[in-house]
Amino acid sequence: MKKICNWLWIAFGFGIILCAIYKIALNSFTDHFLGDHPVQTKAMIINEKNYMGNQPVKPEFSYSYLFEVNGVKYKGNAHNNSLNIGDTVYVIYNREHPAINKPLNPTQ
Repeated sequence: MKKICNWLWIAFGFGIILCAIYKIALNSFTDHFLGDHPVQTKAMIINEKNYMGNQPVKPEFSYSYLFEVNGVKYKGNAHNNSLNIGDTVYVIYNREHPAINKPLNPTQ
């Protein structure tokens, strides 16, 4: 029983490390993953907050955006706390994998 418990803790720790690596890679290498010919589209700012870290007293946030490709909806973090719900922002994404995307300059 103790061996099973140890293996579960090891698997849990390994899962946490893999999630952290995935998040860092997705944020750090998005430009590379967009491919040679990214596609640009318009996205709508939605009511989903992304809180910025290390701000315990008055945490700041930015809203997410939502866009659609071939009937499938994709979300992303606008990384701009001056945008409001209903605003639009241009987004570029990888043609084969639209989940890999990033916002460009916002428009009103």
